[in-house]
Amino acid sequence: MWKLLIACVLTATATAGAAPASSVDDCDAGSPDCVVVGKWNFTLAFGAGVRTNPLVHGQNLPLIVVPQFSYYGKRFYIDNLDVGFTALESGRNTLSLIASPGYDRIFFYRSDLQNIFVKLAAAPGGTNPIPVPFPSRTRSVTYLAGPEWTFNDHGIIGQLDVLREVTGHNHGEEVRAAVKLPVTRSTGALSATIGLTWQSAAIVNYYYGAPRIYESGSALRPFLKLAYTRPLGPRWHFEGVAQYEHLANAIADSPIVAHNYVVTSFLGFVRAF
Repeated sequence: MWKLLIACVLTATATAGAAPASSVDDCDAGSPDCVVVGKWNFTLAFGAGVRTNPLVHGQNLPLIVVPQFSYYGKRFYIDNLDVGFTALESGRNTLSLIASPGYDRIFFYRSDLQNIFVKLAAAPGGTNPIPVPFPSRTRSVTYLAGPEWTFNDHGIIGQLDVLREVTGHNHGEEVRAAVKLPVTRSTGALSATIGLTWQSAAIVNYYYGAPRIYESGSALRPFLKLAYTRPLGPRWHFEGVAQYEHLANAIADSPIVAHNYVVTSFLGFVRAF
């Protein structure tokens, strides 16, 4: 599966390289998708929001103050806890090698850094869990690494990541795909992002399984996100985000999971430094 996914990304990249070099750059200076090359970027978002926790007795995460940081060099970049290196770049397409932390640990540890540097960018439904003895164990910080292909064509932004766990805790694979579509653009910008995450059985069972109690296969997690931004001055802008993520049965059927969804929402003001 891993080798097949790598081949698909490289094939897509080879095709993408044929894009005309004279393609129009749709990124304008006021867009949140634009960054200054060679400069650190720091922002603080102030507002009200929440990210739900699908675990049994899991506590939702309030979003009141959300820090963000990034740095984009000519090839190397840091985006919160993600790091990457741009290997190939054309007018509309980019192929990078990235390393990104495992996401699901956030539900088990409130102190996880991903619960501090939240990506503002997963309706209700759920199950009543049956009490099952489930052994307590540590879920260490993990990192996944692999190629990332992105494209930007007339404001439509797409992304495909093919990743493998490289810190030696579960040796699983993960594929992330998303397309961001502009909905309206005037004084403010409204966008919709549709995507999904595929996780191998090794990753699913590392977080949600236990030997001889619950073991499952791979999981597919689709999500939909709406985001609105409106500039309020040189350093301030208003931001609203709502995201719904559906958890596959491979995760939702675990005895430690109470809900088959994750909802993230935020409404507030962002200050750039």
